[in-house]
Amino acid sequence: MQPCDELKNIALRHYGKFITDDHAESVKDLYSIQEGVTIIGNDPDEWFEDRASVDAFIQAGGTSRLEIEVKNLAAYCEGSVGWTADRVTVRLPNGVELPVRHTRIYHHEAGGWKMVHLHVSIAVPNESIEA
Repeated sequence: MQPCDELKNIALRHYGKFITDDHAESVKDLYSIQEGVTIIGNDPDEWFEDRASVDAFIQAGGTSRLEIEVKNLAAYCEGSVGWTADRVTVRLPNGVELPVRHTRIYHHEAGGWKMVHLHVSIAVPNESIEA
């Protein structure tokens, strides 16, 4: 595997779209339209495995303006597969800051990289999870 600046730039562009008032349409083009695209969000009900539910999830968050500070971003690729992992701070419109982690998997198709998997989680200390 090797570092991949192209995927790093795609992830940064993805974040940049969240500072607009309506990013849903501009984000949709980052995702593959092939079978198997998956988004796993932080909420237990946020597990989307088909294009219609992925599109609905994107659209539901399409008017939220978010300020995102990228703390670290690693990107790698090998052949037609690539991935990114990062930690960011998300500032919600009400000023609340959340420590968020992302992993993305990309597939090179139709002349460019398309996201086939996104996993988002809010980091919480182990101590705050009751066993």
